[in-house]
Amino acid sequence: MHTHEALARQLLASYPLDDPALTFIRHNENLTFKVNERGSGRAFLLRVHLPVTRGFDGPQHTLEGLTGEMALLQELSSHDVITAQRPVANRYGSYVTIHRPTDRTTDVYATLLEWIEGDTFAHTEPRLDELIHMIGCELACFHRYTRASEACKGLYRPVYDTVKVDATGEILQYGVEAGIYSRVHYKLMSDVLEQVKTLMRGLDAEPGAWGLIHADLQRDNIVVTPSGQPAFLDFSLSGYGYALFDLASASTKIERDKRHLLLEGYSAILPLPQGSMQLIEGLILLDVFLCYAFFIRDAERNDWIGDHVIRKNELWRKWLSGQEIFYLL
Repeated sequence: MHTHEALARQLLASYPLDDPALTFIRHNENLTFKVNERGSGRAFLLRVHLPVTRGFDGPQHTLEGLTGEMALLQELSSHDVITAQRPVANRYGSYVTIHRPTDRTTDVYATLLEWIEGDTFAHTEPRLDELIHMIGCELACFHRYTRASEACKGLYRPVYDTVKVDATGEILQYGVEAGIYSRVHYKLMSDVLEQVKTLMRGLDAEPGAWGLIHADLQRDNIVVTPSGQPAFLDFSLSGYGYALFDLASASTKIERDKRHLLLEGYSAILPLPQGSMQLIEGLILLDVFLCYAFFIRDAERNDWIGDHVIRKNELWRKWLSGQEIFYLL
């Protein structure tokens, strides 16, 4: 941790901040710190783009990919599409800082974002039903804007298409080789992924089904601001995919008996395709398998996967047989 903090301080020196104080947050797809500028009282998020495990690595960690993410955040914040973190330029006018530490043979990238005050979304929130509906509306507003914005097209970002599904299946083979789960369980996952691909192709004819998505709407990435508005954080994994993928990801962060409020909020802004429920369910399962793929080769972080497979595989079988599982996931 000491080495990580020293690296963070080296990168932070590239920004015109007044007496900054660092607080470590976490290390997943990025190494993150809260930065408090003691001179002004302002707060920022420093992200050092070093993934904790090889599974997180991808286009999002390249210079071109980070430049694309910064362009997206600038677009969202400058046009007040949704509440989004505004990028901060370094002393040289760049939104991506490049640094070559003396003990490394490759460059390290960092970005600095304005901090959004708020509490992580929880089911103890006052006006919970209204808030869940608002999250659905905000998500639809984000999709509606990015599908129409020329600035949001052609960015170098991850792509969540059928090729990504196939790549995920290949990565998950390691679970059999490492004895994390059985070949039977892997075959079941492969069958699910094949069905997801079929449903994806059926969605291709739907206008607006494909576009720029957040792709990581876990609970820590949804906060409620002091004004009571939901805000989406951490666009690190954002890229091009089906809008329903975000709706699927967000659904699992909502209590089962209130998920309909999320769908209602979304569909108040954008119509849902006919028969979309089965694909939403399939994309929830894809999201789970992507999470497996992030950690599967990390012996220090993959110990939960085998147990999770055992607990969930009967749900996968139900889905493959055509049963609705949205309120069971």
